[in-house]
Amino acid sequence: MRVWWVLALVACGGSTSGNGTHADASHDGTAIADSDSAPDAMTSADTLDGNRNRLLATYYAYIELDPDTAQTNGLLGRDLHSVCDVWTALQPSARDVFLTLTHRLYGSKLADGTDALSLVTKIYRIAPGTGATATSAGSCGGEGNRMIMSMAPKLHDAQLAASMHQGAQPYDISDITTFWRDSHDAGGPHAPFDLSDETDDDVPRGQTQYFKDPTSTIANTALGRPDIMNVVDPYALEFDHDYDCVHNSNPDCSYVFYGPVCAPESNQPGTALYSAKYGDFISSWIPTGCH
Repeated sequence: MRVWWVLALVACGGSTSGNGTHADASHDGTAIADSDSAPDAMTSADTLDGNRNRLLATYYAYIELDPDTAQTNGLLGRDLHSVCDVWTALQPSARDVFLTLTHRLYGSKLADGTDALSLVTKIYRIAPGTGATATSAGSCGGEGNRMIMSMAPKLHDAQLAASMHQGAQPYDISDITTFWRDSHDAGGPHAPFDLSDETDDDVPRGQTQYFKDPTSTIANTALGRPDIMNVVDPYALEFDHDYDCVHNSNPDCSYVFYGPVCAPESNQPGTALYSAKYGDFISSWIPTGCH
C-alpha cells in the first residue's frame, strides 16, 4: 500500500484518522519505507523548490505517526497542523541543514542526468546541533546536524557504483563542482550503516551512509538511532556535511581549520563556506503557501 496519498493530505493539515495516526506505518519496528520507486502519486515538479516541498510533507507525515513523542529537535506532532508549522518550529540551524543538504543533492546528478534529490523518497529526521534554539546553533559536531532519509533503489545503486568505481570517469554521480566516490573517512561508516560515500576534496565535503546490500540482515534491522529507533528501512540514507578537519557538520557554526592541510584559515560560518563553493542555497526559502 502506497503512502503518498497520506502525504498529500497532511501537507494541507489533514489527517487520516481521529488520532492522527496512519494504518500503514508505525514506530513499533514495522515502519518500512515505500522505497521501491521515486514518488509518483504525490506529484511535484522536479525542481529544487518542488522537491523541498514534497520532502517536508513526508517529514510532517512521519512526525504525525507518533504525535505524542517529541523529536530530538523538539518538534511534537500534536502541536503541528501543517508543513508551515513544521518549518516555523524548526530551529534556524535545522533549516540550514535542510536547505544546504537538499541543494547539494539537487546539484548531484546521476549518469543519466537525474538529480539525486528527486530520488529521495522521504525524510525521517532533520537534526540541528544538539541544544539548538531559535538563537543558538547548538553543538557543531556530534549526533546532530544531519538528515536521515529514504531513497529509491536507483539512487542506492548509483552510490554503490560510485563507491566501487572510486569516482572514476564517467562519474556514476557528479557533484556540483566535482564528483562522488568511496569514502576515505578513517572512522568508517556510521552505525548501523556499512557503507559510506563522499564528495571529492571540496569544503564542505558531503558524506552519505547507507546499506551496501538492502537484502542483508543488518539492512532489515531497526536503525536504532535517535528519532528512528524502531524504523526498519533497507534504503535508509544518512547525509551530512563536513565543514572542517574534525568533521563538524553544523552549517551555522564558524570554522577556522577547514583548509586542505588543516592549517588555520579566516574564520567563516559554514553557510558562507558552502555558498562560496556551491552557490546560493536560497537561505530565505520557505515552503510554498507559507508566510
